[in-house]
Amino acid sequence: MEKPISFNFLSATRQKEVVTLQSSSIFKQINTLQIKQNLIRNLQEESSNLQEESSYLRIEEQLQNPTLQRKITDLE
Repeated sequence: MEKPISFNFLSATRQKEVVTLQSSSIFKQINTLQIKQNLIRNLQEESSNLQEESSYLRIEEQLQNPTLQRKITDLE
């Protein structure tokens, strides 16, 4: 009753091909994940740069305010 079950259609060569395909698929998934991680990192950096630029633009806009310009002139 403890006879191993074997499938004639799955030869050793086929098993090796299946393992190779599985490995290939795993590497593709890892590569895809790494690409997506890099993309996320780049998008986060861009977002940070945009926030910084937006902050500078707000400051520049505020510096154009005549009331603020008078205060700056008074302080000088």
